[in-house]
Amino acid sequence: MTNAQKWVLLFFALFIVFLVITYMSNKEEETYSKNYNQENATSAQDSETGLSIYKSAGCASCHGEQLAGTDDGPALFKLSEKWSKKELINFLRNPNDFSKDDRIAKYKEKFGNSFMPSFNTIDAKKLGKLAEYLLSK
Repeated sequence: MTNAQKWVLLFFALFIVFLVITYMSNKEEETYSKNYNQENATSAQDSETGLSIYKSAGCASCHGEQLAGTDDGPALFKLSEKWSKKELINFLRNPNDFSKDDRIAKYKEKFGNSFMPSFNTIDAKKLGKLAEYLLSK
């Protein structure tokens, strides 16, 4: 093998080594980036408060910004006297299941034309935070 061929072979080998190193470092960055984005998404969801969920779900349009009620929906104070967290979450997911419940009957008389929408598209953690927020008032 001539010296020129040795140099070409050495250059080619170094090129392959640098190519592998570059590929491996990009994989580490992608893994770090994916983990970082997942952690941020989780922490953003965890940092969402019951109040912010209340507002973003549109609850304030019927129950008022201060939970005092409107012509379209009742006040949401002292819910903990009549609801457990589990019951409230189930009610928020599917209010129609509670249509014959005594707790709902008096509201139907007062707010007959209004209806409580189903929030079954909101994930359980968010509904839990919303229920905790409402039960604390």
